[in-house]
Amino acid sequence: MTVPTTSASTSGGPARSGRRALLLGLCALAVSPGAAQAVLGPRVAALDWASALNLLHLGITPIVAPEKMRYATFVVDPPLPESVVEIGLRAEPSLELLNRLKPDIVVMNEELVALEPRVAHIAPVLRFQPLARGKGIDQLTHGLTTLMMLASELGVSDRARKFEADLDAGMARSRLRLKDYDGRPLYLATLLDPGRCLIFANNSLYQSVLDRLGLDNAWRGAGSAFGHLTVTLDTLTDSDARLVTIGDLALVKAALAMRLPVLSSLPAVAAARVAPIDQSLFYGGAPAALRFAEQLSIGLQKKT
Repeated sequence: MTVPTTSASTSGGPARSGRRALLLGLCALAVSPGAAQAVLGPRVAALDWASALNLLHLGITPIVAPEKMRYATFVVDPPLPESVVEIGLRAEPSLELLNRLKPDIVVMNEELVALEPRVAHIAPVLRFQPLARGKGIDQLTHGLTTLMMLASELGVSDRARKFEADLDAGMARSRLRLKDYDGRPLYLATLLDPGRCLIFANNSLYQSVLDRLGLDNAWRGAGSAFGHLTVTLDTLTDSDARLVTIGDLALVKAALAMRLPVLSSLPAVAAARVAPIDQSLFYGGAPAALRFAEQLSIGLQKKT
């Protein structure tokens, strides 16, 4: 299981202990009465969307994040405050800008591991990977575990415990909304073009939400390491299923209104069993799962 780690060490020892003490010391300044950084707290940089999303749910506003406009489209909530500086592309953050901004801590995912030695010269690094690769993993449990560990590293474990309580309450609300649901299995898909979609499989973060809500996934095939596949629409042939389209509501509505041939031929579309819902970050961990559960339960509530 991947967990948040510092760049100094991933297996304990004096280097890791020293680095963790530094991080906790910085965070202590944020909560100590009368401290110089009592208002601002430690300056934490997020080099990917999942890190920024989870930091915001811990009450920490990152000083930087990548591709802010696309974040607003693909992550949506919570929004990035205007104070957050654009750091460049997710795959190519500006280390020159990062160095100028002098963060106290940098949080980044494993896809950026090649940059870690250079980033570590700027500030201590915490790796954060809320989506585990592989099969048979409960992605929501993994996401919550990594969030708890990130909070511990940053000295805000109390905020993570509050989020866990909010998560449990949110799932309970979503189950209540679905008390009268008709039980149809669901295709969870993001439309890509008139003939293809991204389908979410049983090793996805979304599957963990379905399990907690007592819903079935209509897609029986395996997914990629991230729990999804690009497939042609004509493979969504379950005659009993409901199609849940995730993201780009305007595009979905337009596609349905235009009666595109392949899309219109799907059993779910022909029977008007389509539930368009807003976007959530499919690799965003526990906060994204909570948002997805809410969007899904509201969307399905309208279809019961």
